[in-house]
Formats: sequence, structure tokens, C-alpha cells
Amino acid sequence: MKSIFLFLATFALGAVAALAVRTARHDPAPVSSFPVSGLPTPVSAAPVSPAPSPVSGLPIPVSKSPVNTVCAICGMDVDPKLPTAEYQGKTIGFGCRMCPPKFKAEPDKFGPLYLRNEVVKR
Repeated sequence: MKSIFLFLATFALGAVAALAVRTARHDPAPVSSFPVSGLPTPVSAAPVSPAPSPVSGLPIPVSKSPVNTVCAICGMDVDPKLPTAEYQGKTIGFGCRMCPPKFKAEPDKFGPLYLRNEVVKR
């Protein structure tokens, strides 16, 4: 019976110590939805002006999709997250991060393969 009380006392003391440590280390993030006074800010009755429309004379950049679906160097499918390159006015895509430097080193070797959607034969 004495060992049960000793266990419960040790358990309770450990729980209190853990709670004290957690409380000391707790740093809540500030809530920005309410001001310091705790009351919500009133919404203005003045109408909000619409955002200005974009200037129609400026060209909008259009992302070109690559002409190939397979990387000519590694043979993997083209990854849309990777940067593309231009070869003879066409956009080509790569399968991995290792391929763009290899292509830039020898564009005439790999460029025609990219345009034909073929893989280098080794």
C-alpha cells in the first residue's frame, strides 16, 4: 500500500513540474482580429472604391508549355516545376535538376532530340 502512495505522489509531482515548465515556455501568438481593448473594430459606412483595373496596353506574360513531354537527357517525364529553356524559339522542359546545366553546355547536341521528343541513346 505504501508503494502505491509513493507512486501516486511521484506521478503528481512530475505532472505539476511538467505543467509548470509548459506554462513558463508558452508564448501565445497575438490575435490581430481584435484591438487591445477586446472589442471588435466598427466597420466604416463609407463605400470602398473598387481596385483600379489593370492597364490593357501592357502585355500579359503567358507561360509557354514545353514542346516535349520527355526529357531528352534523363528520359523522365517533363517536370512543370522546373525552369524551361528556349531552343530555336521553342520552349523545352526538363525531367530533373541535373538536365538544364547539361543542356546549356551542349544545346546543339540535345536540342534536336528535345524538339523530336526523343531520348539520348547511350
